[in-house]
Amino acid sequence: MEQTNTTPAQQQDTYPGRPLPPDQFSPKSVLLQLFKLKDVAKRNWKVLIGSLIICGLIGYAYDYFNENKPLYTSSILFNLGGGSSGGSFGGGDLGALASAFGMGGGASDANIFSGDNFLVYAQSRPVVEKTLMHLDTIYGKPVLLANYYIENSGIRDKQWEDSDTLRAFRFTQAKKPSEYTKLEQLVMSQIYARIGTEISVSQPERKSSFMQIYCGMEDEQLTAHFLTTHLKTIEEDYRQKETKKTREMYDLTKKRADSLLSVMTGTENKLARYMDQNQQMVVAQGRITETKLTRNSTFLSTLYYQTLQQLDAIRLSLIREAPLFTVIEPVAFPLTRTGVTPLGLRLGIALGVVLGIIIIFLRETYRSIMREE
Repeated sequence: MEQTNTTPAQQQDTYPGRPLPPDQFSPKSVLLQLFKLKDVAKRNWKVLIGSLIICGLIGYAYDYFNENKPLYTSSILFNLGGGSSGGSFGGGDLGALASAFGMGGGASDANIFSGDNFLVYAQSRPVVEKTLMHLDTIYGKPVLLANYYIENSGIRDKQWEDSDTLRAFRFTQAKKPSEYTKLEQLVMSQIYARIGTEISVSQPERKSSFMQIYCGMEDEQLTAHFLTTHLKTIEEDYRQKETKKTREMYDLTKKRADSLLSVMTGTENKLARYMDQNQQMVVAQGRITETKLTRNSTFLSTLYYQTLQQLDAIRLSLIREAPLFTVIEPVAFPLTRTGVTPLGLRLGIALGVVLGIIIIFLRETYRSIMREE
């Protein structure tokens, strides 16, 4: 059997009485260190608790004086069903009417309400401003939604804290964007910027036609009324844009019907007067004039009643083209209340632990130095 030769230095290194190298440790040394930490904790637990209490109170005071209101969140799930589009005058009643006015077919335009376009449109500034300019009834009192937002959204006490002009500002009445003053433009711009972080429009399932409007604001009534009013605004604006061409055709046909009625009435009155004045007429020339007036009256009557039929057809087309918004899940009270995390208190406790450990470390270091001396 081969014997392993060891040098005297190696034998000294493996001798049980010598200390272990710095890169190694034993269970005994670990237990000794734990007992030391236990003694340190017994001597300094009051320091750690005191540090936690002081820093915790400072964090609590910060949360108290910088209180953030909780958010009230809700959403509306709805289905957007479009009507049969007549914008391209593709066929049916609208196709016939378009031909009557010389407005032939053509390629259909891209629809701004399809797919992701609708998601962007529903959060656009013009639509949000129309919502804010609605007069709504909250707590039994009529109030402009923009003014209620200023008073209850938190924008006045946070973003406008240093501006007395903005804090005192209120809209006097509902206005169009073209009628805004410079101050109203500034106010509406800041309100829209804040609302952009509070609402979202999404499609829960890509394969479905369901849409969802989500909103989270600091006032429960504000959240609920903004959601319902915003959906109504989208529906109204959608209907106006989607049926624009058909409504223009309706207005043109209505003017045509009014014009035919005026001409027809004048012709009939002229025929009646002529017949009253020439009841015993036997001259052929007079009979020809009466025949012409009768023919004109009959022709105008036919055109007038055809135009009335066209008006009825366009009205039906407007109904077919109007989008159908079906609310699947409306706003339900009470709204979900999302509490604000007391960040100051948490940071205070964490800082108290760190500060306490630092104080204990310095205290124990000083004690060790004094003991060695």
